[in-house]
Amino acid sequence: MWRRLGFVLKVVTIWGAITAYVVYSAVLAHRHRQEQSVERVAIDVVDSTSSGQLITSQRVKEMLLDKGIATINTNVDRVDTHAIKELICNECFVDDVDIYASYSGTLHIRISQRTPILRLLVDGYNCYITENGYLFQSPAHAALYVPVVTGDYKPLFPRNFEGEMREVIDSIRRECAEEIAAIGKRSNEIIAKRNDWQSYRKAVRDSVASRKERQRYYDNIDGHIRDYNRALEATVVERDAVLKRLEQKEREHNDFLNLIDLVAKLQSDKFWRAEIVQIVATRGRNRELSLTFIPRSGNHRIHFGWIENVDDKLYRLRQFYDKVAVTSGWDSYKSVDLNYADRVVCTYNKEK
Repeated sequence: MWRRLGFVLKVVTIWGAITAYVVYSAVLAHRHRQEQSVERVAIDVVDSTSSGQLITSQRVKEMLLDKGIATINTNVDRVDTHAIKELICNECFVDDVDIYASYSGTLHIRISQRTPILRLLVDGYNCYITENGYLFQSPAHAALYVPVVTGDYKPLFPRNFEGEMREVIDSIRRECAEEIAAIGKRSNEIIAKRNDWQSYRKAVRDSVASRKERQRYYDNIDGHIRDYNRALEATVVERDAVLKRLEQKEREHNDFLNLIDLVAKLQSDKFWRAEIVQIVATRGRNRELSLTFIPRSGNHRIHFGWIENVDDKLYRLRQFYDKVAVTSGWDSYKSVDLNYADRVVCTYNKEK
């Protein structure tokens, strides 16, 4: 019994000492934090791409200075970390900001920037696009080395839009659904009024004995019924126009997603990432999106065409590069066309 009691007392003493140490350390840490001032600011920009940075440590320091947010020689507990995070996150290309102060008095600002895969430079647009469809305007103070999309292609979103692309198409879907609902409501009202006139016609048939008088009523009633039928036909045309517009917007949205997927595939391959520097996007007569690649090597243009059979087209183009262009020379061709099944059609450069 005494042995067990001694063991219990020993355990209680050890845990009591550990608890006292933890409490004492916490008190010391709290007292140190109250007395500790920020001695330096360490800014770390997390960047998973080798294409460059849209925000730098120097840029962050300038932003803090411009806004007058105190850091150096300020007590760590009095540093307005919320204001710092809000300031940096106002830049749409910033994904997240983590801020904390170390025991030594260093204020750590860890910034995660978004990773775009292409830059859009068409019809007044100048923005970056990430692989998951997030768009942000190109900052004036920095640029990334990613493929540039040019041409007469007009995106679905407004020029100044920043955010998720799905927000745009979801908004268009809601607007079209509301228009169709309003048209449906108006159509039902027209049908109800037409039915009233049809019921009135039956009442005239049953109540008016004179044939001549009955026909006079019929002429007036049938005129109203024809007007409502024309109005009803107009609502059908209006509804079909909305559905057609929605279908076109959905097609444009899919084209945009396919373009992103294609560029992501190019960027995931070391060879294509280094070779394809510009993509010219144009709309054909049938509104299909057609692409032309401008490579880094040679002066030729690669007519990729519609975004379909992507793997096959890239395979044929790589075979052409590895087995033909490497021997005949990069500048021997004016154009390379991938729009023919199982072949690559080239146009020779006559100036060579």
